[in-house]
Amino acid sequence: MFLKRLELQGFKTFAQKTALEFLPDAQGRRGITAIVGPNGSGKSNVADAIRWVMGEQSLKLLRGKKSEDVIFSGSTSRARSGFAEVTLILENEAGSAHVDGMPAELEITRRLYRDGQSEYLLNREAARLQDIVLFLSQAGVSQRSYSVIGQGMIDHVFVASPAERKEFFEEAFGVRPFQLKRQNALHKLDATREHVGQTEAILRELEPRVSSLARQAKRLQERDSLLEEVRTLERRVYGIQYRELSRALKTARDRHVQVVAEQSAKETEMQTLQRELDGMEQAVPVLDGFQEARKTLDALQRERTKIREQQLALETKRAVAAVRAEKPWSPLPLSKIIERLDAMHAKHEALLQILREQSVDVVSVRQAFEELHALSADLIGKLQRPAPEPTTTVQSDPALEREYFALVQAMQDMETRLAHAQQEVETWHAKERDSRQQVFVTQHKLTSLRESVRTIERRVSEAAIEVARQETRREGFISELRLHAPQLENELEAIASTLDDRPLEPEAPARLQKARTQLEWIGGIDPQVIKEFEDTKTRYDFLQTQVMDLNASIADLEIVVTELDATIRERSVKAFETLNREFSAAFKRLFGGGEASLVEMQAEPEVDEEGNEIGGTENKEAIAGIEIQATPPGKRFKSIALLSGGERALTSIALICAIMATNPSPFIVLDEVDAALDESNARKFGEIIHDLAHHTQFVVITHNRMTMMQAHVLYGVTMGQDGLSQLLSVKLEDVEKLKKTE
Repeated sequence: MFLKRLELQGFKTFAQKTALEFLPDAQGRRGITAIVGPNGSGKSNVADAIRWVMGEQSLKLLRGKKSEDVIFSGSTSRARSGFAEVTLILENEAGSAHVDGMPAELEITRRLYRDGQSEYLLNREAARLQDIVLFLSQAGVSQRSYSVIGQGMIDHVFVASPAERKEFFEEAFGVRPFQLKRQNALHKLDATREHVGQTEAILRELEPRVSSLARQAKRLQERDSLLEEVRTLERRVYGIQYRELSRALKTARDRHVQVVAEQSAKETEMQTLQRELDGMEQAVPVLDGFQEARKTLDALQRERTKIREQQLALETKRAVAAVRAEKPWSPLPLSKIIERLDAMHAKHEALLQILREQSVDVVSVRQAFEELHALSADLIGKLQRPAPEPTTTVQSDPALEREYFALVQAMQDMETRLAHAQQEVETWHAKERDSRQQVFVTQHKLTSLRESVRTIERRVSEAAIEVARQETRREGFISELRLHAPQLENELEAIASTLDDRPLEPEAPARLQKARTQLEWIGGIDPQVIKEFEDTKTRYDFLQTQVMDLNASIADLEIVVTELDATIRERSVKAFETLNREFSAAFKRLFGGGEASLVEMQAEPEVDEEGNEIGGTENKEAIAGIEIQATPPGKRFKSIALLSGGERALTSIALICAIMATNPSPFIVLDEVDAALDESNARKFGEIIHDLAHHTQFVVITHNRMTMMQAHVLYGVTMGQDGLSQLLSVKLEDVEKLKKTE
């Protein structure tokens, strides 16, 4: 790859668009192009332009302080430029080992505006600086390598530290592309590790949320099965309860009808006997005392019947009130469960406080533990077999109770008076037994029948009370049904008819209440939680996959870095041996003898506070820098600091020759490196670059006539009153032809 053309516009003193053609010589070689001109004409700006377009970022090497210093700043007759642009056209000749597969001609452009905006173009397409640097490194060219050697750069290499020299020689070793790849790999490795850390932190935050959402989603997914279980249990529990209540009510009503029929039959029989007795008494006159006793007894019996009817009505009211006061069975409610759990939590806190004390009272601990155990056992028992909440005693109506007890007292008094009246009638019966035997027998039967009627009246009263009780229970059942399962109200008859005759299982109500409680808990969960869970789980799984992929990438990058380290180490060792050998040979050729060598300096091992070495074999084998030793003929010193200016220049030329022999560069730009040479050494310098020009293209900025004589193209740089640099070109071969013609 060779320089073909350099275009400058607005760069430093080249305000106008200026082009430098790097033409081949008569043999087709790129040869040597010399750029000459007086001091201050701007000829060194050509070298700065080549370095700048190749990606140089150091303003010090570009002889500036600010980035806009590379833009033409104006003069007395010309306004300043708004941007600086340099285009470098490289020709990729066939057989170039560095850039196979690249186009035959490559155009690199760098543009900078005064507002600080900059851009790079590669073949007129936007590109990154990193891409351009990597490409040039692969081609053996770099803005910081020996391809562009500026004023005092060789002296800088000589006075630089061993570590800085090491970086310079690494360009000559040809390992710079591998180092760039290694640096990129390390940047990616650090970024990947940081990304892994951030992703793992997010995963740690998401994990509890995913677990919580998973539990809630599982509950919501169980909702359908719970609803089906609740429906099934409701149909069975309420169906069987309705059937049992209906049967009990029917039985009570049938019993009431039967007892009322018996009462009616007895009353009819009693009326028949009463009529027979009245006929007998009319046939046989009754004594006045007996008649009066009979009337008294009859009046008392009628009064007793009224009292009994009142008492029956009050008993019915009391029975209905008692049934309505009964609280229907319900399992342990959620409020009670929470109350028990709060009590258990308080006991836990008390036990924990006791245990935190320095002197633990075993008795207190045992007592607190026993109380906690009792609470938990009681709660488990209630949850397994829930019991109804304790009900308060229902207070009866005081007026109703007073009326009832007054009737009871009146009934007792009436029973006493009836007993006396009956005894009196019996006495009259005894007196007139012989004469009125038949009357007394009938009277006795009537009395017995009246006792039977009273007994039946009690049974009728009990049956009526039972009917009222069953009706009230049925009403309470319907109310509860409307509260918990109103949809079943119109289907109870059909449900009850389809159920088997088995009794209701004791645990069925508890199971129903447990399922309802679970539904109540689920009812407090937002139905959107399933979508949130799916989204969160998807993100969680994606991040886990990302972490796995990133860890795999880290492992691959570590392998790449290891392989690059091995490649760099292997190539550096071989290149250093070749460079050292060629440097010694070139030095002896230029100086006619003497010794010169490059010496690797080992890195000092790191030690800990106790003086022990830190690190393994790699740290011990690391190269900290490179030292240059040179001894001209007839001298004994080895330090390059003791060399004269001319000796430094010749040593630098020897070093360049060694670099070119080790890793030839496509082109080299020399900016007044021969300024310190005398005429004799300048001739040697010219001869050497003439020999090297067979393999490498040279662009030489010089004042030396001996160097100019080796060039086949000569560019002259001048500066007019307007402060602009201008080019004048001469092809020396044409001059020679002209001289021969003359």
